[in-house]
Amino acid sequence: MMPAVGVILFLDRKNCFQGFVMYRDRTLEKTDVRLYAVTDRSWLNGRTLYEQVEEALQGGATMVQLREKQLSRQQFLEEARRIKKLCAAYHAPFIINDDAEFCREVDADGVHVGQTDMAVPDVRAEIGEGRLIGVSARTVEQAVMAWKQGADYLGAGAVFPTGTKRDASPLSYKTLQEICAAVPIPVVAIGGITAENISALRGSGISGVAVVSAIFAQPDIRGAARGLLAQARRITGGMDTVSDFLKRERPAGMIFDVDGTLLDSMPVWAHSGERYLAGLGIAAPPSLGKTLFSMTLPEGAAYIRRTYQLEQTADEIQKGVVGVVADAYRTTIGLKPAVPPFLQALREKQIPMSVVTAGERALVEAAFSRLGIAQYFDAVITCIEFGSGKDRPDIFYAAAEKMGVPPERTWVAEDGLYAVKTAKRAGFRTIGVSDAVSADDAEEMRMTADYYIALA
Repeated sequence: MMPAVGVILFLDRKNCFQGFVMYRDRTLEKTDVRLYAVTDRSWLNGRTLYEQVEEALQGGATMVQLREKQLSRQQFLEEARRIKKLCAAYHAPFIINDDAEFCREVDADGVHVGQTDMAVPDVRAEIGEGRLIGVSARTVEQAVMAWKQGADYLGAGAVFPTGTKRDASPLSYKTLQEICAAVPIPVVAIGGITAENISALRGSGISGVAVVSAIFAQPDIRGAARGLLAQARRITGGMDTVSDFLKRERPAGMIFDVDGTLLDSMPVWAHSGERYLAGLGIAAPPSLGKTLFSMTLPEGAAYIRRTYQLEQTADEIQKGVVGVVADAYRTTIGLKPAVPPFLQALREKQIPMSVVTAGERALVEAAFSRLGIAQYFDAVITCIEFGSGKDRPDIFYAAAEKMGVPPERTWVAEDGLYAVKTAKRAGFRTIGVSDAVSADDAEEMRMTADYYIALA
């Protein structure tokens, strides 16, 4: 009976909508290093490196390092320029391995250096102030020194035995934790990381993982990257942002839930059943709101009638509950802070939007009209009128059909785990939202949704 909340209000770390990250201004978010793909042409198998990098980016790689030891300088330059344009299209920072001069020549976003390469101050002098510097570190002392000298992120490892660097002994989990705790910049774990062992890095404090063969040696590069990104999100405990979503995805359409997503209405709905029963002199348990969360209004009304043996009909109970919140929709409930700029950004990209809600149409339309967002949506579909809740995919299919977009390219934004699971099983891409109402489901939501975004 509580409308299942959906999503999308996301603020960045400055509490305002910023759009794309500007790497050339050296603004690096921790989510930018979450899945750091390091190239190696050992596994091309008749394909081009460009094709493989594109598949990695399609699968969710958030950063790419070009590491080439066998090419001539001219061949490297040509390869770098092509892959640089590709990374720019996916808004992923493009990093050159070891060579600061080449980084400047190819106009890359940054360079990564080891402890035996150029010192950070010398690298900065070579590449200028507008590019990123990553530094490999195996000790806390090396990490702190690199940070103090101006490194933008660190690569720590090898965290597992690796065939890429056979002479590198594994970095202990304890040392990895100490490095992460010692510096305020992102730390990326690297070395021998696979889909099977990545979970062992949970709780270390890393912001992301750097992988080579776990992506590029796989027959399905796109699928391998997608799976690793999901695992990296879980082990880092980090949240995505609206900027992450907009710069990396190209949705054909967006489906939004209303309450707790577009409207800051969850406090009203969370206690609507209790308040209705209180008006009848009945004290409801605190768990009632959670019980009603995944139900439509008619289902919730029927549940209240059955559970509390009320004389009122289910229709009368539903009207009574709606009455508790109706005035708030018409007069006081506001938008989540980031909704207007986010909707405007989608409109500017000409992405169709629709709403699927468990709430009543009259209330939703009254609030949308008062708050000035009705014009953004091609359709408002309610579970009540449709005759089905979000535990079945039909209502999401209907929304996609009304927008004229295929489900597999349509995103569903929800904070209700059950609704995210429904949409996911039906082939939609999903954004899970961290919300107080669904806090108990946070870990499973992180594992299920394609993005997991915290409300600001």
